[in-house]
Amino acid sequence: MSDVKRVMKDNIEEIISDLNEELFLDRIIRYWKKKGSHRTLNEHRTTYWDDDSGAEFGVDLGVSFGKIFELYLPEKLKELGCDVEPKFSSSGDMIAGDTHWELKTGQGGCIQGATHSPKEHKSMNLIQVLWTPHKNKSLDDILADRKFISELNISVFEDIKVDSQGTASNNNSRTSMRIGRHMFKESVSACIYGAVKRNRKYVGFTKVGV
Repeated sequence: MSDVKRVMKDNIEEIISDLNEELFLDRIIRYWKKKGSHRTLNEHRTTYWDDDSGAEFGVDLGVSFGKIFELYLPEKLKELGCDVEPKFSSSGDMIAGDTHWELKTGQGGCIQGATHSPKEHKSMNLIQVLWTPHKNKSLDDILADRKFISELNISVFEDIKVDSQGTASNNNSRTSMRIGRHMFKESVSACIYGAVKRNRKYVGFTKVGV
């Protein structure tokens, strides 16, 4: 087991708590608070985004979370004793010695990639975070209990090859990155928060409450 996985597993509750605190500094939270902290996230979205752009709000939220996580995790791991640095390149987002790590987040059942990315077509060290925000709790209540994240699944894979689904088009190069069901045992070992199940073709990652 790598130092990264061991430290994350041993300190997962602290990591999640501090990640919540980082999210409270984001522009989306600040704007939500300014425009009406008595509203839930869903109410905030429907008040200022029409139905046609509701999906855009979800994308913005996902991008903000992903970038915060990429910047937060290396610093938190350093604080916990890991010799890591953020290193954004074609090889990954974080480096530990000579080992590159890819950090990926998603709000659905799988993480996203890009058809043009060569690292997605070979083995990688992958930290996968699937998450759900509290959508039906007011920001006032969220700030009181310091929990913006509702559910999480966190998995730390070492030397894993994913199935990248999707083809490039004129306006889209996004893919879905999934773990084949033959990697179920490895997925069970990788999961440090949440649960996994063996579906017909791919491993399913179950988010659990924070």
